[in-house]
Amino acid sequence: MVQNHRLPITDYRLLAIQRLYRYLFWIGYLGVLITAFIPIKGSFNKITFGPESFRIRLDHLLHFTAYFLICIYYLAGQKRGFLLFSANSLTKFILLLLFLATVTELIQLWVPERAFNVFDLVSNAGGVIVGVGVVGMAQRRRGIMA
Repeated sequence: MVQNHRLPITDYRLLAIQRLYRYLFWIGYLGVLITAFIPIKGSFNKITFGPESFRIRLDHLLHFTAYFLICIYYLAGQKRGFLLFSANSLTKFILLLLFLATVTELIQLWVPERAFNVFDLVSNAGGVIVGVGVVGMAQRRRGIMA
């Protein structure tokens, strides 16, 4: 008897969604990297929130939010069984994100109208740390070690 080695339609769809998940991650990753090369005129760094004693600049909030949302994207994929990498997915994800957070700030040393700001780097890292913390809590809650 000859066995048919074709995957069911649902498996093909699942593989296509997995591939789309990975493509969207890399497109977003490159998008963040490219924005570091774009000279931005304006006053994002002059807009602040909060009382006089505790001010948060809008650009720091944007940095934090961007990296946090990338972590939530990772978590959303993980909840559906998608991984960005076949082995050590979370470790590679964290290293890639920290690399991106650092490089996007260092690049700005050479981009006109942009400037390296240690607080932007801290905001990037803060978004990664809080986001990875949420991912870790979700993994422990579900008993996943990825």
